[in-house]
Amino acid sequence: MIIIRKFQPIDFQWVIDIERRVFNEHDPYLYMQFYENYPETFIVAEINGFIVGYVAGFQAVEGVGRIFSLAVHPLYQRRRIGSSLLNEIIHLFKEMHLDEIILEVRWGNIRAKKFYERHGFFQYEIAEKYYNDAENARLMKLRLS
Repeated sequence: MIIIRKFQPIDFQWVIDIERRVFNEHDPYLYMQFYENYPETFIVAEINGFIVGYVAGFQAVEGVGRIFSLAVHPLYQRRRIGSSLLNEIIHLFKEMHLDEIILEVRWGNIRAKKFYERHGFFQYEIAEKYYNDAENARLMKLRLS
């Protein structure tokens, strides 16, 4: 059974492990800053006491939520955990009365692009050389209102 709940400091090492396995792009302590600054929109998925996924987001500007990172441990992917996390943060952003959600996806990550499209997101722009390795990003958006 999947439990979706708010991140707690005890989850830190789990989240860092997942981030390293899936992306390996961010300073681990960035996630503690998320917890300190945006505790309401930092969510984890737990199965049998193990953290198997997370989503970190925040209100970027007036009316706009931003998903900074969403990841599921490779051994737990394709079990609707990512969808559960995404649906929860969409719900939270709606409760915050935001109008839209934005995020970016690596150009070559077609699986992530299709995942977000299944949830109503659409590509609205390309950010050239967005990532440290100069890969482009697809900027995607979901309208909430």
